[in-house]
Amino acid sequence: MEPVGNIGRVYSAVQKAKTGASGFITNFFPVQRKLQGWIDYGDLFCESDESAALFFRKDRDFRHFYFCAANAVALQERMAASVVLKKERVMTDLVGNEAALSDLLTLLKTVGFRQYTRLCRMARTAPIEMQQQSSSDSQIVYATQADCRAILDLLERSFNRYAEQLPMLYELEAAVAGRQILVAKHGNAIAGLLFFETQGFTSTTRYWLVDEQFRSFRFGSALMRRYFETQSAVRRFILWVIADNENAIQKYHHYGFAPDGLVDCVLANRMIPV
Repeated sequence: MEPVGNIGRVYSAVQKAKTGASGFITNFFPVQRKLQGWIDYGDLFCESDESAALFFRKDRDFRHFYFCAANAVALQERMAASVVLKKERVMTDLVGNEAALSDLLTLLKTVGFRQYTRLCRMARTAPIEMQQQSSSDSQIVYATQADCRAILDLLERSFNRYAEQLPMLYELEAAVAGRQILVAKHGNAIAGLLFFETQGFTSTTRYWLVDEQFRSFRFGSALMRRYFETQSAVRRFILWVIADNENAIQKYHHYGFAPDGLVDCVLANRMIPV
């Protein structure tokens, strides 16, 4: 495994795997801006040969695993030879409809992965009637750079780092600079937040939460109202939620979201604690 020094290295490895491929398979669809950040901060590593490329992204005490391969046989051989998959904590995601993922899930299990959790995607397209504003709405503002550490701390306390793709500090700082994080402030505290990413007419809600001690202040609904207001040009809103988190799913239903059939099977290797 070697660090990836530039985006060209990524594209070259992917293209080698694609050339002459009999059944190209991949779970690697990075946005160029994010990919460049991983490279700039030394978080992305690669193992590759002529028929397969394995990428590993450093994240706290584990690595995310992405792959590109000419076919299933090439992927299985490359994974079986990988020291990283045997010795380090590794998570990977397979996104698609359940039937289409069946063979790939079976393949990954042969090299030691097991299902850790499952997320489902929800979407809404039609506008919905929003409730009248409350006094808590006035406390919703865009996050500043001074808020980044507190936001990161709240995210890490509230979500499972293995399952929910938590951002690194530099990614939070970039999101704040891009006005992608709304926060609810109570005094000097970050009481809640809504972190989103908008591209064209589609917006993804990445994280929406209120700190437990502030859940009687109606900050959650105020954050969602402000989010929809600021994204008035968006035609499609999407998000991912843990498939068995009925409480969160019901809240998203309230705001017009419904499952769209896409799932994310989150897999862990044997080094990740159950």
